[in-house]
Amino acid sequence: MTPLRGARARAAILEAAGRQFMAEGLRRTSIEAIAAAAGVSRPTVYAHFASKEEVFRTIVSELHDEHLAAMEAAVDPAQPIADRLYAALAARFVPFVTLTASTKHGAEFLDENNRVCGDINQEAHKRSLRLLERLLADAEADGQLVLTTAALSPALAATLFYDAARGAKDDPTVTPTAYRQQLRRLVTVLARGLGATDEPRASRERR
Repeated sequence: MTPLRGARARAAILEAAGRQFMAEGLRRTSIEAIAAAAGVSRPTVYAHFASKEEVFRTIVSELHDEHLAAMEAAVDPAQPIADRLYAALAARFVPFVTLTASTKHGAEFLDENNRVCGDINQEAHKRSLRLLERLLADAEADGQLVLTTAALSPALAATLFYDAARGAKDDPTVTPTAYRQQLRRLVTVLARGLGATDEPRASRERR
């Protein structure tokens, strides 16, 4: 069998590491175990990644990119603002909840993510807030929300929604279904408190 090299080896390492982390947790997974699962040598792993923490950071970074792209794609401009916010936040956080709920190492993943990936999480946080801020600014301009009733700017409102959604997902025992239900309640209550209408923009435009 031809040894894996270059991009193929890197992809195999990341895929194998993901499986090992899910099965054994980050702390109990070794570079040797990742190499064996990927079908490459230990030096090959080190040729691509300085440590298993760097492997973990790469996986987390790629997951953030996927979920942020899904967040953008989930928003239907014709829907009411509460539905748009729910769709964006669900796309952002439900995959993480699904991941942590599908392994006994969910609590460890949350701990290690905070320890190892702080800068990556912060950048993803900023990108998420920018998207939510655009949604909220558009909704305010369209008359679907009145942020001034709570002395909020679109940026502050984006932080409010994001922090509420993130707080609800940081319980490693929460299931995706329970999280979705809690998220829907949070978004509905917060949006209605800001005067959100339930009528889609398209319906109002047809009047």
